[in-house]
Amino acid sequence: MHKYFKAIILVAVAAICLFSFTASAEQPAQQSIRFSVFCKSVEDIRTAVAAGADFVSVSSNINLNEAASALSGSKTALIVDTDSVEQADEKYSAIVPDSNVYFRINDGASSVLKWADGKNVKLIGYYKGNIYPIALSVISKYSKQGDGAIVQMQTNNQDGVILHNTVTSFFDKKCVEGMFSFADSTRSAKRTDSARSWDDLVARGYTVIETAYPADFAAYLTSNNSERQKLESSVKAALATSTQGCSPNRVADYTSALEAAQALLSDGSSATYAMADARTVLDEAVENITIQDGSQLKGDLKFTPARIAWAVFGVALVLSWQIFFRKRWAKKA
Repeated sequence: MHKYFKAIILVAVAAICLFSFTASAEQPAQQSIRFSVFCKSVEDIRTAVAAGADFVSVSSNINLNEAASALSGSKTALIVDTDSVEQADEKYSAIVPDSNVYFRINDGASSVLKWADGKNVKLIGYYKGNIYPIALSVISKYSKQGDGAIVQMQTNNQDGVILHNTVTSFFDKKCVEGMFSFADSTRSAKRTDSARSWDDLVARGYTVIETAYPADFAAYLTSNNSERQKLESSVKAALATSTQGCSPNRVADYTSALEAAQALLSDGSSATYAMADARTVLDEAVENITIQDGSQLKGDLKFTPARIAWAVFGVALVLSWQIFFRKRWAKKA
């Protein structure tokens, strides 16, 4: 009966392992980086829509209803900026009914959420500063809106806390999308509105980027998606590679590289450079696994006559010392 029980346990473990392998081979997540465009004219709005922008925000010289009209028929949402809930109330009453609108209000989170309560309105939370507990508090408060909550964070400090994982990790924990804007250079952490900075912010956990260059950002997304496809191909090749009979250190490197690559693919907002780096590391690990020409890597264990001789000498030395001490102990006894 005991043997049967052990057999059942082994079958169950095998099934779990099979399920785990199947899960790892699932389709990777689709790219989920989104972007907003700051527009100074109606023509800018049309350009942003053509580039595939998810949001547009507009300068004060553009009438909001005119902006909403320019967005009619598109999936692009309009961001309405105000400096207080009082201003938000005025613009809320003037906006076209049923428009796809988000209010971004530069006011206290508690006041903004209280104002929005009972209204058919979507919010983008806002925090500008460099104080860790306040940043976390803002994320936590806006997360109560439920799925789809967005919180924008800005700072004039190039190494501000809103750029650290201690803050950005809260986006995932609270199911909130992090947003970062380059519309105001005094609040963009001393970074330029360019692909290098966008990728840096994405790597740090921000999934919605506001830019003044819609065509360039669309090109960045294309490049990001291309790198994702390359990494996916490398992962498929790695999964088809046998590690049987390979040195343990090479298998460990392969496993580590494969897991890192799969983790990036499971995240729809992985940075381009992170996926590129992971791909090169994985490709090298797979190449090392398949080396059959006797080449040695750091950590490989190679049995040579000299090593065997030293091993035998070491064993003999240990045994001789054991025999010596046992004889002395026996005499004393």
